[in-house]
Amino acid sequence: MTEWESDLTGSFSSYLSPGCRICRQGASLVLFVTGVCERDCFYCPLSEERRGRDVVYANERRVRSDLEIIEEAKAIGALGTGITGGEPLLKRDFVERSIRSLKREFGGDHHIHLYTGARPGPSSLRDLVEAGLDEIRFHPPTSKWSEPRWLSKALRDAKSAGLLVGVEIPAIGPAPGVVEAVLKNDAFLNLNELEFSETNQLALRGLGFRSEELGCGAVGSESVAREHFKVEGLRVHYCSSAFKDAVQLRERLKRRAERTARPFDLPTEDGTLICGVILPSDQTGGADGLGLAPAVERLKRLGVPKEMYTLSDGRIEIAGWILEDIVSYLEDTGCRLALEERYPIEGGPVVERIPL
Repeated sequence: MTEWESDLTGSFSSYLSPGCRICRQGASLVLFVTGVCERDCFYCPLSEERRGRDVVYANERRVRSDLEIIEEAKAIGALGTGITGGEPLLKRDFVERSIRSLKREFGGDHHIHLYTGARPGPSSLRDLVEAGLDEIRFHPPTSKWSEPRWLSKALRDAKSAGLLVGVEIPAIGPAPGVVEAVLKNDAFLNLNELEFSETNQLALRGLGFRSEELGCGAVGSESVAREHFKVEGLRVHYCSSAFKDAVQLRERLKRRAERTARPFDLPTEDGTLICGVILPSDQTGGADGLGLAPAVERLKRLGVPKEMYTLSDGRIEIAGWILEDIVSYLEDTGCRLALEERYPIEGGPVVERIPL
């Protein structure tokens, strides 16, 4: 087994599919096509904003058009796309259209994989392949984990259609039927660490699962995954919740920060952006920016280059290193000055704000 392992993330593998390799680089666009699903899996970690709602997200960005999906893919320099949900195939026409759009924009080398809990028939699989799908990962219901027939049929049909095939399930216990079907059909198995979220924690605790002291992973999930590595010939990968946060998300944010940073933004090693902010005083406030007029006039008088700051939404954003140098020249404007670290996403959360 050619196992790689990280002490920081706990993920390990004897096989990584092309989709996983791209995701590991942070170069995979996560296209969430709907939160609607016909199942009610007790371990589903989807947030209240997504679960059961027919909404579309490209990474963390809510999108409403093909153009916005392409924009987000470009923002991270995406080398591939993972299509997920909910149940993506409840919106099969949209999925096929999105695949065609991404392939048309980025070319045939843009690898696209799809997660599904459904078992599409041969004609549906052929349509997905014709649209440009490269890889499919099945998520069988827990009721099918003990016997291989349901999954074997799905894997066999997908392979016949020309797809790279795999199975992806949480590591919550033995799955002999899954292992048998994967081995029989020369597929791969991805195991995800069972993860506590705001929406599933009551159900998980009710079933006796406990969360790790640090992080959101479930105690014992990694041990369950390691048992699968003892199965001879099984191509298997284990992805921890820490890996998703510490590597996948971080690398994707870094790629986005590098490509979307303005001239006055400072990208960090964590994929965030730092800039200076000038805010109106609590008394003068207002989204019209009138409380910032003295600061704007002072910036002009000081000769700060126009490309080094911007005025929008009732605030000035400016190069942090410039703001630190001119703090004393802005003290009598009545404005509040700070350095701000935020995620490189429009309207993304602020990580830290340090008053100057």
